[in-house]
Amino acid sequence: MNDNIYFMALGGGQRVGASCYYIKLGLSNLILDCGLGIDQNILFEPNLYCLLTSPFIQSLSQLNQIYISHAHLDHVGYLPKLLKETSNTPVFMTEMTAFLSEYQIYDKNFITPYRKKKEQERMATQYLLEKKAVYVSYMQTIDMQQYKVTFFPAGHIPGAMMMLFEYKNRKILYTGDFSVNPTPLTDGFSLPSGIEIDTVIMCGLYAKRPSVKRYSDGLGRLVEQVIHLLQNGRTVYCRVQQLSKGVEFLKVLNERNKEENLNYNIFIEEEVFRIVKKMEQLSIPIMTENNYLLGTCKEKQMHVIIGSKKIEQFPKYEKVKVDFTLHVDFDEMVQFIKRINPKKAVIVHCSEQDKDSEDTIEQRLMTDVQSRTQVIFAEEEKVYTI
Repeated sequence: MNDNIYFMALGGGQRVGASCYYIKLGLSNLILDCGLGIDQNILFEPNLYCLLTSPFIQSLSQLNQIYISHAHLDHVGYLPKLLKETSNTPVFMTEMTAFLSEYQIYDKNFITPYRKKKEQERMATQYLLEKKAVYVSYMQTIDMQQYKVTFFPAGHIPGAMMMLFEYKNRKILYTGDFSVNPTPLTDGFSLPSGIEIDTVIMCGLYAKRPSVKRYSDGLGRLVEQVIHLLQNGRTVYCRVQQLSKGVEFLKVLNERNKEENLNYNIFIEEEVFRIVKKMEQLSIPIMTENNYLLGTCKEKQMHVIIGSKKIEQFPKYEKVKVDFTLHVDFDEMVQFIKRINPKKAVIVHCSEQDKDSEDTIEQRLMTDVQSRTQVIFAEEEKVYTI
């Protein structure tokens, strides 16, 4: 039997969006993540046709397992459509990822302005996940006969996980987005020391952009902006681009509010509020006594509203766009690869290279005498033997 491991990026290769990866371990056909992309407010999907015309499978019913790293749209958005096209294929994810996916998949800002339709689609997604999702825990190992898989915390957002596949004495680590350092709601990634990883397949947004530095206070600067407006007598509406970012922003704003005894009231739109309450049920503390569900907010004193849509009834509010990145930057990615020191690093989910530099993570590792890593920037629809 051919013991080769085959890999193909169906989306999210050397571009951002629609992350979806096929890997073949012996007789097992796996999908790693299944996202949507957004380009100028137009959605695009992974190309599963190239898989169906490959030598590996002729029908999506031949997919054995699906693994979801985390609940951002570009990693989970296409999952409902794929699940409808597969009959008995289980999808493995954490419970937190399953919950967040209900809301991230049909995020209000990207899909449709009609609330009723959004809620119907969210419920349809919930039904599919309840039917096919298999919840997993960190440090859990599952023996799939052809291979073993173990799950580890990835950081980045709550519920995100890395997956270590063991097949024929080889170890392949897959990670979607991850964090090296703590984020507002999670710690950084966690892997046991001493694991000899042969290949890492990893999302590397800034792997070709050494100029990018993820300022750890990027979120902090937004909070400072809001506090400054409040202290100058303004009320503030904070519009979030992603619901999960609204939760992270609330967490940091609450911490600043409490640390300095500012006591500004924060009103939270229902959809953000619902995610906050669920996260607290899953042991992630966020809210304080100054947090309220947004109803008929008629306060005259300075306060904050956090929501995901335009609120025309508050025309005098200062508007703050809440958007920031939790992706690792170039230097953090180098740090991650050097720590696990795999033989191969298959890098996907990349943004375009800096125009004024030819430096990439490949160039950086080549100059490190302690690095043994061969870098592959995987192109979409191309088959790689790993």
